[in-house]
Amino acid sequence: MRGRFAALAAALVVASLLTAPGAAAGHEATQRVRVMSLNVFYGGDELDLETGDFCAEPDGCVETLRQVERLIRRSGADIVGVQETERNTERIAAAIGWYGSNHAHVMSRFPIIDPPGADGRYVFVVVAPGRVVAVANTHLPSDPYGPYLVRDGGTRAEVLALERQTRLPAIRDLVRVLPGLAARGIPVLLTGDFNSPSHLDWTPAVAAARPEVPYAVRWPASAALADAGLVDTYREAHPDPVAVPGFTWTPGGPESDPAEVHDRIDWVLRAGPSRTVDSKVVGEVGGPDVGVGLSPYPSDHRGVVSTVDVTPAVPPVLVAPASRSATIGSALDVAFHAPGWPGERVTLRDERGRLVGARMTGTRDGEVRFGTRGLARGRYEVALESGGRVLSRTAVWLYPAGEPAKVFTDQRTYRVGERIGIDWTNAPGMGLDWISLFRCPDRGACDDTANYLVYDYTGGAIEGGLTLGPQALEGNESWPLPPGRYVARLLLDDGYRAAAESAPFTIAEKHR
Repeated sequence: MRGRFAALAAALVVASLLTAPGAAAGHEATQRVRVMSLNVFYGGDELDLETGDFCAEPDGCVETLRQVERLIRRSGADIVGVQETERNTERIAAAIGWYGSNHAHVMSRFPIIDPPGADGRYVFVVVAPGRVVAVANTHLPSDPYGPYLVRDGGTRAEVLALERQTRLPAIRDLVRVLPGLAARGIPVLLTGDFNSPSHLDWTPAVAAARPEVPYAVRWPASAALADAGLVDTYREAHPDPVAVPGFTWTPGGPESDPAEVHDRIDWVLRAGPSRTVDSKVVGEVGGPDVGVGLSPYPSDHRGVVSTVDVTPAVPPVLVAPASRSATIGSALDVAFHAPGWPGERVTLRDERGRLVGARMTGTRDGEVRFGTRGLARGRYEVALESGGRVLSRTAVWLYPAGEPAKVFTDQRTYRVGERIGIDWTNAPGMGLDWISLFRCPDRGACDDTANYLVYDYTGGAIEGGLTLGPQALEGNESWPLPPGRYVARLLLDDGYRAAAESAPFTIAEKHR
């Protein structure tokens, strides 16, 4: 970690030259980057390449993960937004010698900064010395799937209502945050499995040419992103959706529908100072419109890799710890980008605001290190300060070595219909960690890990809490949950592996 993070600081340090008075105008050069969106199918190791079915090995098919790594190399990508990695983003990145963020599910051959306030919605990637682009990655809900509703006779109005309820809420934060970055002159790249077609593909011309498209649809997710200034790079490079559909769903897989509908649901979007040069589908050799092929292909989604010229920006003033949690006794490394004022320093303060460490910056950009031996467990804050003013701050948690993640409910017994409060500590902080409730059998252990009921995501928070109550549930369950025994679980990164011991509770007709 020290060497990789030091490389990040070294990449930033040239920014002191780039941001010197009168220097910026001479460094407006563009940088060419290749950006890929790739859904890797349940961690990248759950597809058996020989059978095309789920992997039977208890720890996954390692060769499939190696094939994912080969695919990334074959694509020539510099930056990859990955979906369904299930805690494997940093593992895949390390295997190919890259940087990776399990928080944002972005990997890159360039250093990655997790800036304060981003909360996993985006990261900065240092594509040139002292210059960054903002990269966001998303995975919208998959069910119910709009094109299946169309296939089964749904009207345009019904499809639009489904999309506005199911997928549109999932991009609201992106629409709220990303245009602001672009307006500040920071190039923005958004990758994702959007689980929705694009309004650029379901046009009147396509409806006249493809029987499975009975009418044009202005799909709400893609339309909202376009209205926010995010440009679809594949459609820029291939503007005719009749001639070049560019389907990414699906080359086939264990979860393909018997009456499958093929569509383009994996995108690379751009905003801010950038220009699309080219875009290719990444998929199986010989697949339709596939420009980068590999056989056997290790996912049920084709990817897309786009070549984009960007004018990278000087990052905003920031402090960024190498990790948002650390073990007491280990070193805490913090990178910074400062204005260059006299007396600037990076500080470490405890939860009560008491100063426990300070390091003078001495330069606009660099890295400082804090020792943590002897510090108490809890929340701390690293900050960039100047003249008593806090210029940037971000939280970091310190835990004793060996302390496990924990999840607990605010009560042991609830009435039917009563909301359930759940807290957690020392979570891994991956972008799609989630809390869910499971029903226990009348007798025996609560070992079910697949039939989850009501759930919500932690937002990648190391510590936090949420309340589960009346909302749409999976399967045939409905709120309120009936009386019985239950457990709350903290699960890793959109998968079914628990990060902590379950928290048991009971739902009863009345409090006991």
